[in-house]
Amino acid sequence: MLEETGKPPNQYTKDMGELIKKAREESGLNQAQLAEKIYRKKMAVSEMENGKVEISAWTLPFLAQALNKPISYFFPPNAKRNLQPENLSELEQELLIHFLNIWDEHLQRVAIEQVKVIADFDPHGMIRELIDIETNEKERQQQIKNYLEKKCKPKGFSG
Repeated sequence: MLEETGKPPNQYTKDMGELIKKAREESGLNQAQLAEKIYRKKMAVSEMENGKVEISAWTLPFLAQALNKPISYFFPPNAKRNLQPENLSELEQELLIHFLNIWDEHLQRVAIEQVKVIADFDPHGMIRELIDIETNEKERQQQIKNYLEKKCKPKGFSG
C-alpha cells in the first residue's frame, strides 16, 4: 500500500480529508470546534482536511463520535474495496441483505438510525436509572405521608 500512496499529501489522505471536511460541515462545526471535540489543535484539523497528514487510529474514533459518523465513513471509497463478503459474519451478511432490500433511501436512513439506537442501548444503565426513579418516588411518597401526618394530627383540648 505504501507504494500506492506514498507520503502525504497523497490521493488517499486528500480523499480522507475531504470526507472529514464534509462531515464537519454537515455537523455545523468549524475547524476550531471540531479540534476541541477531538482533542487536537485547529491547525491539525486543517492539515487533516487538506490531506497533509495521515489520520491515526487514535484519532478516528474521536472523529466518528464528534461528527456522528461510523469510523468506516472516513475511509475513501477506494479503500473500501477490500471489504469481502466472506469476511462478514452470518449475522452481518443477513443484516446487509435485508438493508439492501429496503427500496427507499429515506427508509434506509431510518433503519440506520434504529441500528444506532440499538447499538447505543445500555440495559444496565436503564436499570440503574429505573432504580433511581423508583427510589426517588418512594422517598417523595414518604415525605408527603410525613407532611400529611403532621398537618392532620388532631389538636389536643386544653381544659
